[in-house]
Amino acid sequence: MKIIKLLFAVAAAAALSGCASYIAPGARADFSAFSSESMRENFKSKPAAGFPAGIAAVRVQCPSYHSYFADREGAIYGGGRYSVILTREVEDDADLVRISNLPGVAGLISMSRLLLPPKFESDRDLREAAARLKADMLLIYTFDTSFHNNDASTTLNVITLGISPTRRVNVHVTASALLMDTRTGFIYAAFESNEQRDVRTNVWESRETADRARQDAEKAAFKKLVAEFEKNWPRVIDRAKQGG
Repeated sequence: MKIIKLLFAVAAAAALSGCASYIAPGARADFSAFSSESMRENFKSKPAAGFPAGIAAVRVQCPSYHSYFADREGAIYGGGRYSVILTREVEDDADLVRISNLPGVAGLISMSRLLLPPKFESDRDLREAAARLKADMLLIYTFDTSFHNNDASTTLNVITLGISPTRRVNVHVTASALLMDTRTGFIYAAFESNEQRDVRTNVWESRETADRARQDAEKAAFKKLVAEFEKNWPRVIDRAKQGG
């Protein structure tokens, strides 16, 4: 929390001095929160979903996550070991329809804060919400987005806007997802995709334009994640029918 407060203080000081800044978003969720505490429990879990299967989808991030858009929209919910993003920010409807239209999928359902506890400790908190929606599976995904200098060696937490047209910043995004059985916590599959963009910072005239670069990169990463889901879905069905 001290680091986050310091970043906001730096950004505020820069704004007061006439040089606006953009604060990079927070980190991905730690997926260790979505698995059993022991290896034995992991092996004991079995698939229980029937087909066609309803899938509840939810985006998670680290407990202290922040981004310009999510903070402005009040879209960050909960605490504990992870937080939930309740607004579809970078997920295009067409990408979600691609999942819904797959053979063996009964539909894709979004989470509501009305079903969620105020604090998250494990995957069980989300699986209980998915069960109330009668969803057979739970798709949990997260983004790890970072900004780097030209040489990609330095991670930037605060970026000054509207400076030299020769300066470039690399936007790196890793999108990760787990597909779980709502009833048992069995993990059917894990997916990951990456996206990298090279952007001239002089076009970032405001925090909105800077944040749009992040959103564009995350949208591209999500599209690739959906493609990975599509490619692996037949294996998920086979694994479920074979009992794991």
